[in-house]
Amino acid sequence: MTNHTDNTNSKEFMKRGFSLVEMVMVVALVSMLTVVITAFLSQSIKSYRIKRQSVDLEEKAAHAMREFEKTTRAASEIKTAGVNELMFLRYFDLTSISPTQVRYFVDGTQFKVGLTQPVGDPPNVTYPPENEVIDLLINDVTNTDSLFKYYDGGNEELSVPVNITNVKMISLSISLDKNNLPPAPITETTIVSLRNMKDNL
Repeated sequence: MTNHTDNTNSKEFMKRGFSLVEMVMVVALVSMLTVVITAFLSQSIKSYRIKRQSVDLEEKAAHAMREFEKTTRAASEIKTAGVNELMFLRYFDLTSISPTQVRYFVDGTQFKVGLTQPVGDPPNVTYPPENEVIDLLINDVTNTDSLFKYYDGGNEELSVPVNITNVKMISLSISLDKNNLPPAPITETTIVSLRNMKDNL
C-alpha cells in the first residue's frame, strides 16, 4: 500500500529547496575550503619562488667564479692584493707588447671587474684609471669586506697587508643574499693557483 502522505511531503520538500540554515552551512563550508585551498596555493608559490631564487643565486655565483678562475689563473703580475680588491696584469692576447690590467672589486653590494688597456710602449706603459672598462659580475654580495684570501707556495695563508711577491694562490669567497629574506645566504668559494707565479717556474 502506497503512503500518499510521505510522497506528498517529499515532493513539497523538493519544491521548497534549501532552507536558510542549509544555505548558510553550504556557504560557510565553501568559504572554509576556499581559505584552505588559497593558503595551500600561496605556500606552494612562496616555496617555489624561494627555491627558484636560491637556484638563480647559485647559478650567478657559479658564473662569477668561472669567470674569475679563467681570468686570474693566467695573471703575470699582482699589483694589489686586498681583502675586497684584487688587481693584476694579464695577457689576453699573446701578440700584445704589454698586458691588460685586471681589477676585481666590490662596489656597494656589487662584485665587478674592470679592464684597462695599456697606454704607451715599454718601459713607459701606463694604465689610466679613466680608461677602465667596468662590467658587473654579480649583485647582492654580503661579505664585501672579506672576498679575497692569499696563500704562499706552501699553502699558508698570508697575513694582511699581503706581501704580493709571496702570492701563489688566491681564494675568492662570495656570499649572496637577496633582500635579506629566505633562503639563507649562499656562499661559493674557489681557489686559483697562479700558474705563471709558481715557485717551480
